[in-house]
Amino acid sequence: MTLKTLILVSAAGLLGTAAAAQMLVDTGIESGTFGEPFEGMALVQECIFEEEVPYCQLSSNGFGYWMNWGDPTPGYVLEAIGSLNVNDPVWIRADVVNMGDMSAEVAVLSVRHDPALDPFAEIRANLQGQWVFAADPAYTSYVSGTHVTEYVNSDFSSEYTMQLADSCEKSNGQGPVMVAHIDPWSEPPCMIIEAVTADKMIMQLAGGDGTLFKYVRP
Repeated sequence: MTLKTLILVSAAGLLGTAAAAQMLVDTGIESGTFGEPFEGMALVQECIFEEEVPYCQLSSNGFGYWMNWGDPTPGYVLEAIGSLNVNDPVWIRADVVNMGDMSAEVAVLSVRHDPALDPFAEIRANLQGQWVFAADPAYTSYVSGTHVTEYVNSDFSSEYTMQLADSCEKSNGQGPVMVAHIDPWSEPPCMIIEAVTADKMIMQLAGGDGTLFKYVRP
């Protein structure tokens, strides 16, 4: 086995400051072995180990990355990813095995956890969980990682993958924004985040008429 696992702990300052832990797992497998190689930042969405073939899912800019245990991602890489929390940011080196419209099966060859990779971590944490549209409680949303599911009168309405960014084309420099990736064919709606706390969310549609949409906890 060519596994090289490093636990790197670096001080954020010289004295009395919090330390940031970084986990690095590198298989030593050469990029391009299983398909088109790429590198980039992604967020942990889920890892399921109770299935016949355990798998993990990562998310990046509205796109999903799937990896199965040992086929061809080594199992110890999935174990390392599974030790992290939902929304933890990682830098991955991977090969694309199968490409879909909004997701791809990948072979993860190297993964590094580094909290500094996600500048929107606080906003992302506040967005998690159940929300109710203040103007009409029949409309609710549930945020889990980067996945958002919407309901009307408790019935499924739609789902999408959210991306947080500094701004979008229609926000005219305003931000931060939440981009809703619904399908691969339509331009994704962009919502300007006016305020997000643990119990309140206020947004407006970028390029819209300025109407504010307020959501609260149930």
